[in-house]
Amino acid sequence: MVAAGCKQCKPETGMIPGCDGCYGQIHRIPICLAHTNRLLANSNDMDARSRLPRYLAGLAFFLSLLPVMAPGVTGLDLFEAEVPVSSQTPAERSTAMQQALASVLVRVTGQRELLQQSPGRALLGSAGNYVQQYRYFTVPDSVPPQLMMRVRFDGEAVRQALRQQGVAFWGDAERPDTLVWLAVEDRGRRYIVSAQDGTQAGQQLELAARQRGIPLLFPLLDLEDQSRVQFSDLWGGFFDHALEASQRYNPQAILIGRLNRSRTGSWVARWNLQVAGNPSSWTNSDNQLAGVLNSGIDNVADTLASRLAVRETGSHTGMVSVRVDDIRTLAAYARVNDYLASLTAVRQLQVEEVSPTSVNYALQLDGTLQGLTQTIAIGTVLEPDPTGTPATYRLRQ
Repeated sequence: MVAAGCKQCKPETGMIPGCDGCYGQIHRIPICLAHTNRLLANSNDMDARSRLPRYLAGLAFFLSLLPVMAPGVTGLDLFEAEVPVSSQTPAERSTAMQQALASVLVRVTGQRELLQQSPGRALLGSAGNYVQQYRYFTVPDSVPPQLMMRVRFDGEAVRQALRQQGVAFWGDAERPDTLVWLAVEDRGRRYIVSAQDGTQAGQQLELAARQRGIPLLFPLLDLEDQSRVQFSDLWGGFFDHALEASQRYNPQAILIGRLNRSRTGSWVARWNLQVAGNPSSWTNSDNQLAGVLNSGIDNVADTLASRLAVRETGSHTGMVSVRVDDIRTLAAYARVNDYLASLTAVRQLQVEEVSPTSVNYALQLDGTLQGLTQTIAIGTVLEPDPTGTPATYRLRQ
């Protein structure tokens, strides 16, 4: 892409070598982001580096003239579901679409009870109106062959319908990466579930998490992890070592589970969820492994959604001022812009003021400032200012 107005891009040749991210075509700024970064890439070019604040200020000036609209939902997986079917008849197809939409509604709202409430029933009654595409497939190696239907819904249409019904929406940017430490005792066999270890418990937990739209991480359990976290620590409820060991994975939430299979075959799980320093604990049981793990993940999703889902009322607040410090490169500036624009609660953002290492933004919110603050607190892009100044953050390094 050639920048219209970028002094370094050459339209007659399409793009000069190395230009792979020109923003000038959109905002018509004097120099595109890719060329500015190229200019700054040479660590010996101290003069170029000294000009960074001027380039950043220039970019911010041009962007501040235009409102930056928050993009729609980009996580298409949130709006896709698979359901088993026995045939491809129109009647069964209609039923399958309702089942698929029910799964999607629970995922994007975090509210299982919605399906029994009038807003949920209204949406399910017109499930076909929200279908973007569907297709049939057979589960590989299934005996007898299991026919499935994969349905993808129009995410923006679903979101608009939820807004009209006054139902909260739980978007991509508000879903924290959750690190799981799961200790399992299965009739004398003791182990901690690790990344890609192939255990039934780990696979079932991942399946349940995908159903609810929760991104899970598992520890590597390499020598570093093994030297810091013991099975006995988790089983005994001593979580300090696990919390310290979690820092290398930089998770936004930590889930610690203790799963026990009794002699009769039933399962009992005790859970502890840590999000932004706020712990919650619960216990659940089931005769089946899938049941006990599904219930555990359901509780995680319910807890996260109750804190992070945004009720989009359609009535916007006034512009709220937010300052972000430690923005020292255009790449950092773009990262902060992209992050703020991705948040469900942010309807529009503008640049108010730029200094050599910080940017002041004006945000128009669809939701509350408290909700925005909660979302930013669990994110990995920004962190609260260490001085405690309200609405002031700094870029995480």
